[in-house]
Amino acid sequence: VNSHEMIPFYEVDADLKELSEDLVFNRNPNATEKMMERTLKEKELIEQRKKGGNVEVQAKVDSWRDKTYDERLSYSLINGITEFIDKDVEEARLNASKPLEVIEGPLMKGMNIVGDLFGVGKMFLPQVIKSARVMKKAVAYLLPFMEKEKREKMIAEGKDPDAVS
Repeated sequence: VNSHEMIPFYEVDADLKELSEDLVFNRNPNATEKMMERTLKEKELIEQRKKGGNVEVQAKVDSWRDKTYDERLSYSLINGITEFIDKDVEEARLNASKPLEVIEGPLMKGMNIVGDLFGVGKMFLPQVIKSARVMKKAVAYLLPFMEKEKREKMIAEGKDPDAVS
């Protein structure tokens, strides 16, 4: 299983879930034919996309980018998306009084959701690992800002930040 291609179970279309369950649990004598029809339909859509045809799914996927930075950070963590994390973390940092608040606020909120989804079996270990990588990248982005803040605080207290204590 390639974890990069996995989608969370809760994001699978309801009709596809029903078709799959009918097939696996043998609930419908026509389940195989219905799944074959669905497969052919999906294959045709893929071919249309390759040829530059109408791609309505893309608009649905990118719509999360229109949400608030808190929601975008949670979405990125839950779905293991690192592509926009620096931009979203920077926006959150600019809206926080200190960088640590970004970690303790929206990033931890997102990781709590990941933990809850994992706990109820809606996420699996490869997806949780992807989420952890996103969190690691977000914290790495914030680290220089936190170190600068610490250094400024030491200087304000009259301490030498370069002295090893």
